[in-house]
Amino acid sequence: MYLLDSDAAKKICQYCLLDELASSLSCSLNDFSVLPQLRYQLKINNPKKSLEKLGSQGALNEVSKLITHSSEVKISQDSANLLLKLDQPDIDSGEATLFAATHETGGSLLSGDKRAFIAISKIDGSTILDTLWVRFICFDEAILLLVNNHCFNEVSSKIRSRPDVDTAISIAFGRSTPNDRDGTLAALTSYIGNLIADTYGKYHFK
Repeated sequence: MYLLDSDAAKKICQYCLLDELASSLSCSLNDFSVLPQLRYQLKINNPKKSLEKLGSQGALNEVSKLITHSSEVKISQDSANLLLKLDQPDIDSGEATLFAATHETGGSLLSGDKRAFIAISKIDGSTILDTLWVRFICFDEAILLLVNNHCFNEVSSKIRSRPDVDTAISIAFGRSTPNDRDGTLAALTSYIGNLIADTYGKYHFK
């Protein structure tokens, strides 16, 4: 199971790379799990407002497909008690829920919130948290997986068509002119290296 936080889910759908992500992770869309509030955050029941938030009909179609095929994140009270009370200002309730679900399900967490990773790296003495790092995937690494497992030009074209989605990713692929594959991989690897440094070496680069 791969748990997607709302930020990562939204961006992957805006790039229209949902199927490619599943393929890169060797899973199906049924293996994804999202927070229950995603459908409300993206106004999925109001196509006009959802289209405004997502920016294209293709992105709206991708979100609808994701919500149709994925499950909703659920956690037991025991896991909630362990991880929902993390005393860090940069960990919101959604990310805390996903950390708890990652622990409970044994799945992996794909998150676009680097601040949450950095925040939990500052918590020492937690055996539970220490075991989770190997199952965390930041958004930059997810994009790197896409580049390594699919046609670079196709991935680049989709990402460069939406420079509004993520500034750092847009820069990695080139804004005014496209970067080549090696340049893009170097930029993405650099971003991941910065996260490793910011988490005191705890983030595990696969």
